[in-house]
Amino acid sequence: MANSIHPPPVSRIVGRGQQLTAIADQLVRTSAGHGGIVLVDGEPGVGKTSLLDEAVRGTGHAQPRVLTSAANELERRMPFGAIRSWLSADWLAGEAAYRVVERARALLRGEGAGDGGAIAWEISVVDMIVGIFESLCATGPILLIMDDAHWADPSSLRAVARLHELTDEFPLLIVLALRPLPQTDTLTDLLDQLTAAGATRVPLGPLTDRDSADLATDMLGAPAGPVLARALTWAAGNPLFITELVTGMQQAGQLTVEQDGTVELGTAAVGDDPRLPASLTEAILRRLDYLPTNARRVLSLAAALGVSVDAGELTAVLGAEADEIDTVVSLATEARVLSPSRDRLAHPLPDHHPSPDHHPSSNRDAILAHPSPDHHPSSNRDAILTFRHDLIRRVFAAQVPKVTQESLQSHAAQILMGVDGPVERIAQYLISGGVRLDPNGISWLMKSANRLIICAPENAVRLLSDAIGSTADAKSETLLRLLLVRALLWDGRAGEAENAAREALERRELHGVPGQYRNVLLLLLSMACMAQGKVQAAQDVSIGAVRELSIPPNLEARHQGMLALESLLLENVPAAERAAERAQTLGGEVSDPVPIGMAQFALGFVRFYQCRLDEGLYLGDNLIQQYESQGSGEGFSYFNPYTVSGYNLTQLDRPAAAEPILTAAVDYEDRNGGTMQTANLVALGLLYFITGRWDEASAVLTRCVGTADVLGFASIAPTLATVIAICRGMFTGTPESIPELADDIGARTSAPIHAHAQALDLETRGRPAEALDLLMRHCAEAESQWSDFSLYYIYPDMARLAMLTGRPADLRTIADDARTAQARIATPSRRATALLCTGLVARDPVLLNESAELFTAAGRPMYAGLAYENLAAVQAEAGQTASARTALDAAVDLYSGMEAEWLIARAEAWLRRLGLRYGRRGPRKRPKTGWAALTPSELRVAEFVTRGMSNSQIATRMMLSRRTVQTHVSSILTKLDLDSRVQIALSRAREA
Repeated sequence: MANSIHPPPVSRIVGRGQQLTAIADQLVRTSAGHGGIVLVDGEPGVGKTSLLDEAVRGTGHAQPRVLTSAANELERRMPFGAIRSWLSADWLAGEAAYRVVERARALLRGEGAGDGGAIAWEISVVDMIVGIFESLCATGPILLIMDDAHWADPSSLRAVARLHELTDEFPLLIVLALRPLPQTDTLTDLLDQLTAAGATRVPLGPLTDRDSADLATDMLGAPAGPVLARALTWAAGNPLFITELVTGMQQAGQLTVEQDGTVELGTAAVGDDPRLPASLTEAILRRLDYLPTNARRVLSLAAALGVSVDAGELTAVLGAEADEIDTVVSLATEARVLSPSRDRLAHPLPDHHPSPDHHPSSNRDAILAHPSPDHHPSSNRDAILTFRHDLIRRVFAAQVPKVTQESLQSHAAQILMGVDGPVERIAQYLISGGVRLDPNGISWLMKSANRLIICAPENAVRLLSDAIGSTADAKSETLLRLLLVRALLWDGRAGEAENAAREALERRELHGVPGQYRNVLLLLLSMACMAQGKVQAAQDVSIGAVRELSIPPNLEARHQGMLALESLLLENVPAAERAAERAQTLGGEVSDPVPIGMAQFALGFVRFYQCRLDEGLYLGDNLIQQYESQGSGEGFSYFNPYTVSGYNLTQLDRPAAAEPILTAAVDYEDRNGGTMQTANLVALGLLYFITGRWDEASAVLTRCVGTADVLGFASIAPTLATVIAICRGMFTGTPESIPELADDIGARTSAPIHAHAQALDLETRGRPAEALDLLMRHCAEAESQWSDFSLYYIYPDMARLAMLTGRPADLRTIADDARTAQARIATPSRRATALLCTGLVARDPVLLNESAELFTAAGRPMYAGLAYENLAAVQAEAGQTASARTALDAAVDLYSGMEAEWLIARAEAWLRRLGLRYGRRGPRKRPKTGWAALTPSELRVAEFVTRGMSNSQIATRMMLSRRTVQTHVSSILTKLDLDSRVQIALSRAREA
C-alpha cells in the first residue's frame, strides 16, 4: 500500500565534492597566511549559495571569521549596496577597528562627506574599507563572501579590486558567486583582473541525472522511482528547481512510498505523460501553500518592494502591527523563504504607523537613534527581509499586479518621507514606482538632495531631472536646477553639468530669484568647465562672476580663488597673483578655508615660476598644515594640498623631503579623483629619474596612461620613459615615434625633456652634430618663464656634445646660459651644472671634479656620471691616462647602478677616440631571473619582506606608495619564480 511521505531536511551538498575541496584548500592556504580570490560561477539556481553556505559551515578547522553579503538587482545603482552588510556583523563590535567601522557606516549614510564629488567620496569609502580589513586580517584570517556578484554595484566591485591587493600580504579570502550573465563592463574588467592574478575558478554546472536523483533521495529519505526520476529531468540538473519541485509535489500530496521502498510520483498527477503537472511557479507556490494567507500577502508585498526590505519600513508601509510582521518573518525564515539578516546601517523606524499630525522634525533624532529600551534583540523588528533566492522573490512579486507594485512603492516612499527615512531607499521607491513628484515630494527632494547626491548620485540626477518643470515656483525650480548641476558634478558628469548650468543661467525665471542662486550656478559652471580641462571657458565664467555688483563676499572669495587657479593654468602669472591675493583677503574676512587654500595653491606656483622657491615652499607647507589639521579635508577638493611643496622641494635639491610629499600628492589624487594626477605622477617620475631610481620612475610613468590630465603633462610621461629607454640601450623606435608634446602649460614647462629625448636618439644614430643643433635651437626658442625648471637639465649633455663635436663658441654660449640659470636659483645642482659647463670651456679638471661632487651631494647620480665622463675626456685629452681611467671608472659605476648600458658604451667609445683603452671587467647587464636580477630597490623591498613587514610598513619606511611596493613585490616573485612572501624570506635565507 502506498503512503504519503514528508521529506527530511537535506543535510549535505550533492555532486559538489570537487568544488568544496577547491574552496577548502584555499581556506587552508588563507589560514596559513596567504589569501586569495575564489570565483564561483553558474546559472541561477545551480547551487552557488548552497555551496557557499556549506563552505562556511566547513570552516571550523580553518577558523576564519566570516562576513557575508549578497548583491541584488534593485540596488545595483546604490553605491556599496553589495558590501554594506560586511560592516554589519555583531562580532565586529569587539574588534580594535570597530571605531573605523562606525565611521565607515556614517560615511555610507552620507555623513561627513567632503565636497570632492562621487569619485572622492567613493575612494574615501574604499580606502576606509581597505584599512578596516587590513587591520582585521592582522589578528587572524578573514573570509569575505559576496553572493549574486553579477548584480553588484560598480563601487562595491572597485572595493573588491582594492581588497584583492591585500590578499598577497594578508590572510584574506574573497569569494564571489555570480552568474555568467548579466555582466557589466566594471564586473568584466574586475574578473579579467582577478583571473589574470590567479584567482581560483569554481564553475558550477548542472547536476548529472545520478546526482539529481541523489539530491531527491537525500530530500525524501528514499530513492526516487522511475516516474519521479523522469520528472526530475525537467529541472535540467538545477538543484534549486529540483528542491522546489520535490517539496512542492510532496506538499501537494503527489508523492507516495511504493512497496519496494521507492518514492514515486502518483499517476494521477502525470497522466500518461511523465511530465510536471504544473509550472515551476505553481510548484513553488504549492510548496508555500501551508503558510497563512496573510503571510503570503505580506511576502508578496515585500517582494514587490525589493530583494531586501527593512521590517520596520514594511510595518510602516503596510500600516500593520509590528507583531504581525514579526510573525511573518519568523514563519518565512523557518520555511527557508527568507534568510535571517540584520543590517545595522539601516535607520530603525517606529513600531507604529505615523499619525496624521506627525511632524518629521519632532522625533528625527529618536528615529535615527538606538532602538527603544523595550526593544528585544531576539525580535525580528529590526531585521532585513532578504529572500533566500531571487527566483522565490520573483514568484511572490509576480502575484502583485504591476500597477499595484508601483502604487505600493509610491506609498512606501511617502511613508518614509513622513518619518525622515533613509533618503536612498526613498529615492529607490520613487524611481521604481515611476512616481512624478508632487509638491510634498519636491519639498522632500530639495531638503534631502545634498545627502542623496552623496549616497546615490545617479538616483539624485534622475529625480532632480524629473522634478524640474513640476513646480510653478521660480525659486524652487532654480534651486532644483542648481542641485542637478551639483549632482552631475558629484557623479563625475562634468559635461552634462556644464550644459545644465548654462541652461539654468539662460532661463528668464532666474531673474526673479535671489542673486545668490545665480552666483552659485556660475561657480558650479566654472568648476564643470575646469573638470573638463576647458580652462579658458572656466576663466571667462569667473571673470564675469566677480564683475557682478550683487556678488556677496563669500561667493566672490571662491570665484576669485577659481580665477587664480584658471589664470595660473593659462600662464597669466600677474592675473593669478592678483586674484589669489583678493581670494585670500576675502576668505579671511568670511572665515572660509576654501578660497584661502586656492589662493595659497596659486600663489605657491606663482612664486615657483618667479624662482622664489623658499616663498613657494612656505606657502605649500602652510597648505599641507591646514589640510592635515582639518582631518576630513573638507574644502580641499578643488586643488591638491601637497603639490606646491613637492615641486618646490624638487627644485631646491631636497629629494628625500620631496619624495614623501609627491607620493602624498599622488595618493591624494587617487582618493579624491582629481584632475591633476598626471602632473603629480610626472613630477614623482621625474624625481625618481634625476635621483637614478629608473625602475621606480618607469613604474610611476606607466600609471599616467589613461589618467586625468588637464594640464598637458600626459605627453611628457612617455617622453621621459623614452629617455630612460635610450640611456639603457632599450629604445627600438624612431625619431618620429617619440610622441609630440601637447600645447599646454605642463608640456611647455617640460619641453626640454622632449628635446633631450630627440637629441639622444639622434646621437645613438651617429648624428651628434644634429643632436646639438636641435638642442641649441630649442634653447634659443624656449620661453624661460616656463622651461627654466627643466632647461638646465639638458645643459650638461649639450656641453658634452659641444666638446665632442668641436664647437667652442656653442660651448661658451651654453656655459653662459648655465651660469644665468644658477643666478636665478642658487641650488647645488644648478651650481654643479654651471661648473661642468665652465669646466669644459676652460678644460679645468678641478671645476669638473667639484661639479661631480656637487651633483652627488644633490642626489643626482646620472649627472654626477656625466661630470665624471667629461672629466675623463678632459684628462685623456691632456694625456693624464691614469686619472682619466679613474674618472671613467666612477662614471661607469654610476651608470651601472641605473643599468644605463648605452651611457656606458657612449662614454667608453668617446674615451677610445681620445686614445684611452678601457676594457670591460665582466658583464654589467643583470640576468633576467634569480636574486642577481633584482634591482637595488627590489633588493631593499625583499629585505623588508624577510623581516615580516607589510606593504604599508615598507611603503612608510621607503617613502613609496603602497602600489609601488606591491609592484616591486610582484616583480620579485616573478624574477625568483616564487608564489608567496613567505617563500621570499626562505629563499633569502638560503641565498645568504
